[in-house]
Amino acid sequence: MLLLASALAIGARSFAQSLEDVREQLAQDIQTAERELSAAEATISRERAELARRLNAAQNRVLDLREQAVAARRLADEETLTLSQLESRLAEWQEQSRFQSRLLASFLDRSGERSLAQVREIDFRTDLAILAAYLDEQESKLAPTWRAGSLVLPDGELGAAELLRLGPVEWFHRADSNESGLVRTQEDISRVAMLFGGSARAGIEDLFRTAKGIVTFDPTLSRALLLAEDEETLTQHLYKGGIWVIPILLFALFASGAAAFKAVSLYRLPPLMPALAERVASARKQGGAAVENLVAAVQGPQAELLRVALADQTAEQREDRLYAALLDQRSRLERWLGAIALTASISPLLGLLGTVSGMITTFKAMTLFGSGDASVVSAGIAEALITTEVGLVVAIPAVLAHALMSRKVKSYFAQLENDAVNLSQIPVRAGSA
Repeated sequence: MLLLASALAIGARSFAQSLEDVREQLAQDIQTAERELSAAEATISRERAELARRLNAAQNRVLDLREQAVAARRLADEETLTLSQLESRLAEWQEQSRFQSRLLASFLDRSGERSLAQVREIDFRTDLAILAAYLDEQESKLAPTWRAGSLVLPDGELGAAELLRLGPVEWFHRADSNESGLVRTQEDISRVAMLFGGSARAGIEDLFRTAKGIVTFDPTLSRALLLAEDEETLTQHLYKGGIWVIPILLFALFASGAAAFKAVSLYRLPPLMPALAERVASARKQGGAAVENLVAAVQGPQAELLRVALADQTAEQREDRLYAALLDQRSRLERWLGAIALTASISPLLGLLGTVSGMITTFKAMTLFGSGDASVVSAGIAEALITTEVGLVVAIPAVLAHALMSRKVKSYFAQLENDAVNLSQIPVRAGSA
């Protein structure tokens, strides 16, 4: 048994060693196979590239031989052509030439390089020259480069600069003055649209010197610049409205002064004392000193009503005098409100009058110059719209001011009226006649 166990142990050890050897051998075989596969793939790639090159060369040779065969066949055919066949072929060539000329002229007309209405007779050679220049321009747009040119500087002088156009956007750089910026071209006149500074100028300088740089452009394609240039002051805007803006502005000044004066007067009104009639009745019961203190404490329109109510008089006289005092206070409270309401009413009418005047001017200009040019009729339209605008701008605040102040006046007067009614119910002192 001991011998058998030893034999089994030795056999297991030898089997494990054999298995490890087999594993190492398989790993070496796999690595060898991978190296052979990589070498085979590299060889196939080289042979494929060589075969592709030889195939391309063979195809090019076949094409050359085919063209030579066609040319040789054409020469052979032309040697055997009759006069009528030559004339027929010449007519076909001429027709083809005319078709090509018309096709090229139509293309130049659509591209805007040359209008058909500007020429009497189509010249194929001239059109070919125009087409060549057009193609060169398109090629320069695909691969833009700096070019020397001139542009109008911000001070109005004409200066030399290096220009770079990329699509609809164009930049400039002046090395002598170290200036860079955007260019806007209008009616074949290039001028500085915006001067760069800081990182924007540094980016254009790097682009000019090293052909690499970060450029800054206007995403609105100069529309924002046009809007900025078209900004006008308030005086210029009102000047376009014509003569009818003057009375509207005068009414605006008048209403503003009246509103300011009225607002101050309403703000300075003393607060009304609540339950005035009850306080008077209580003060009468307490004696003369209490009445005098109450009269001294009451201010403003209530003091006038209280003075009338405490005077020696009959009940009918007190009611008449209280009514007259109320009318007087109402007139004082509503003073200048009518002026504000008048401004609110008359300003839109003046604006409408200016609109009518502007439309009359527009129609006169259209009668003289036609309606094709918008700039001819723009002055009348501006007058028509601006006067309406100014009239509404004046009327709307006037309406608001009148509404707010009228509400304050009505509330204040309603309380005064209530106090007058209550004061009229106080018994008349004995001995009054």
